[in-house]
Amino acid sequence: MIASVIGHRVRSLVVAAAVLVTLVPAAVAQEAPPAGRVDAAGLKALLNTLGYQPRESRNEAGVEYEIVLRAADTRAITTRVTLSKDGALVWLVAWLKRVPTNRTISGNAVLGMLIENDAIGPTHFSYNEGRRWFFLNKPVVNVDLTAERLRGEFTHLGATVSRTEGLWDPDRWKK
Repeated sequence: MIASVIGHRVRSLVVAAAVLVTLVPAAVAQEAPPAGRVDAAGLKALLNTLGYQPRESRNEAGVEYEIVLRAADTRAITTRVTLSKDGALVWLVAWLKRVPTNRTISGNAVLGMLIENDAIGPTHFSYNEGRRWFFLNKPVVNVDLTAERLRGEFTHLGATVSRTEGLWDPDRWKK
């Protein structure tokens, strides 16, 4: 009887160990970013490689880096760079302009931005009502992201900001 109980316990321990050996590598693999994806540290390294000195902060998705892009027309564009919550995307968010509190937001301007969203999608305009600020948001697929590819995405973002200024800048709206 004792031998039977001991044998049963040994078999139970062997089965439990086999389950752990199977599950632990899978759990560890889920914690590491998939091959070809950068994590927050890798994203910062890419920004440093491109010559940026990102200011680091935290948001609901994790670490966020703030840099200042220089568009071809030499304008400075404050841009936040962050990973999506699942790490599948790198978001480039250009801070465009604050709408003064004494200014009404033009329906024609909003309509123009919505129309432009169709042309530039998945890049898109957004507005934060609390800050009264317009943004241009550009998702970048986080697969095999290199410094050169990221530089190209920044160049495209800067060109789009410059080309669409008449849509998002309240000083350029017709009165």
